[in-house]
Amino acid sequence: MDANKVDSENDNCAATSDANLNQLPDEILEFIFTYMPPYGDLEHCSLVCKRWHGIVKNLVRRSKINLEKGLTDFRLRWEVFSQETNTAGAGSALSFIAGRFAHSAVRQGNSMYVFGGGSSSDTTFNDLWRFDLTHMRWARPVATGTYPSPKGSASMVAWRDQLVLFGGWRYPSLHPPYQPWCLFDELHYYDLGKNRWLQRNTLYCPPPMAGHSATVHGDRMVVFGGYQIKDDVNINSNDTWVLDLAEPRWWQPLFVGNTRPTPRYGQIQIDLGKNHLLVVGGCGGANRVYTDAWLLDMTRDVWCWKAINVRNKRFGAVHMWCNPGCKVNNYLVVVGPSPNMPQDFQMMKQSRLPVIGGRGPAAPNPLQNLPQRAHRIQLPERRLGGGVGVAGPNRPGNMRPGIGGAPLGPQEQYLANRRAILNQHMQQAQQFLHNNNVNNNNNNYQPRSGRLSDLHAPPAPAPAPAVAAPSPPVRPSAPPSPADRDVDAAQRLQRNLALRCRDNEPRLPKRFDELYEDPFRMAAFNVPTRSRSASRDHNERIRRMEEKMNAIRNSRRSAPAAAQVEPQPLRAPSPKRLRCNVQSLFVCDISGILDSNDPGLDWVEYKNFGVLKGAPDRLILSSLIAGNGELILFGGVHKETLTDITHHVSNSIHFLSVPRDII
Repeated sequence: MDANKVDSENDNCAATSDANLNQLPDEILEFIFTYMPPYGDLEHCSLVCKRWHGIVKNLVRRSKINLEKGLTDFRLRWEVFSQETNTAGAGSALSFIAGRFAHSAVRQGNSMYVFGGGSSSDTTFNDLWRFDLTHMRWARPVATGTYPSPKGSASMVAWRDQLVLFGGWRYPSLHPPYQPWCLFDELHYYDLGKNRWLQRNTLYCPPPMAGHSATVHGDRMVVFGGYQIKDDVNINSNDTWVLDLAEPRWWQPLFVGNTRPTPRYGQIQIDLGKNHLLVVGGCGGANRVYTDAWLLDMTRDVWCWKAINVRNKRFGAVHMWCNPGCKVNNYLVVVGPSPNMPQDFQMMKQSRLPVIGGRGPAAPNPLQNLPQRAHRIQLPERRLGGGVGVAGPNRPGNMRPGIGGAPLGPQEQYLANRRAILNQHMQQAQQFLHNNNVNNNNNNYQPRSGRLSDLHAPPAPAPAPAVAAPSPPVRPSAPPSPADRDVDAAQRLQRNLALRCRDNEPRLPKRFDELYEDPFRMAAFNVPTRSRSASRDHNERIRRMEEKMNAIRNSRRSAPAAAQVEPQPLRAPSPKRLRCNVQSLFVCDISGILDSNDPGLDWVEYKNFGVLKGAPDRLILSSLIAGNGELILFGGVHKETLTDITHHVSNSIHFLSVPRDII
């Protein structure tokens, strides 16, 4: 009897709560539903009654409109779902996907599927993971059949209740060394209902490729570009391949004319209906990053490529070959670094520049049986200001004294003058040390001074000793011509750059190995200072600093290999780096792409360099897919760690959605 009483009380409570909930206005119910995941739970609410079905339908429509408005106004927010947040919210640790980059991701229904990708230790995965967008959980299906090879940068699309996987690359094996990367032409189908992999082999198929793009149009998959291997040669491709998904069968379409995109890989490809697709960006090799757009018209039997005008490029995304993008109704959304954002300070490595002209052949010896002709080193016909000049005539100051009047080349003249000036400064320093020891006064020393023109003028004659042989007279030097002054200025500029580049430490402007400071250098560095040889304490500090730096370099070279393999903990970024090294949002309006009069793309003017609240760290080779009223960003790798032994990869999911408004 007590059990019947409890059941009757529960029924009354449920009826009362339902009655109270149904008494709320539609606006309040719609606002309450916004806090529910826009996937399975919202679908279940639409099945309660006809009124709730209409509210859910209106909520879905409104969420799409708000997302488009938030993209144009840049009024969005980032939310992160990581392993730490998952462990904190759950009572026990759940399975979680490993960090990866260059993976394949696609959304099918209320789930996101991720396959393969590169790991943090130069290996690749061949596992398939499913992320439940309703309950926010990772799960790895236990699949059967023929598994694909471990690979990354493969294309994966959803067709009916199957996933279609094609192509990809894999790291080479360590033994034997110096092997090229391995590319694949494998075609696999994954049945979502049976959790089974099925490999499809066809007689006629594309060459092995990776970094290509693919979209589904009806019952066919269109593949464009990629990094391929043809006749044992690695090339970038601009070929188009079509796969009939039902048969399956590969074939290549015919095109009108020779107008087509340049060969590339890593481009963004989106579908614009059954008979059109759009290709944006890509990379064609070193220093060939594309920001153009191409439209493929597939309405006829003979297809046609069209170049699309891109407007407002200064607000557009760059490096679209390694940053993800997806389509949201009439907009193309790209996540990547901002080209106009102030970057953190980085010391650049300078390369040693050769001296213009160099040391030419020796002057002819008049004592030999050779014609008495003036010999001059030919300098490049180049001027510092960008103009073209010719070598000036022989100056009287360039004549070699005492050898028959043979002229002296500008490089030899400069070296001779430099030796004379340095010898003069050495004598002055020695005289100063002698006076310092005698008078014990360190405050009477005046820094050396001089003019830039003294380097290329004949040195002043030293005072004659008591008994010395008479020296031949030196002809007075004429003022140099404008062409010679420009060449001399270029030589001084390159010489100063070379002096600040050292093989042992190229990133530091070291001059510790020079005994005497050269005051005749660039004006920016021409600061009156005391001579290094004049201060023993200064020389001692320099010696200790050099020993310390050498000890640090030797300890790094002698470190064991095991210690170098261990990943180093990342330092907490400074507030400045935290603001700069984040992902930016770029939005492109593609509503007028099919306009017959003036087709084109319009990049939307961003705000605050496209940086939104809670933006994730800057990553490359991640994936971006469109959800229900939100965008989902997963994975990636820090670009700075690609050259390290251990890469810093991510396994976090970032959701980009519209902030909830209070009614």
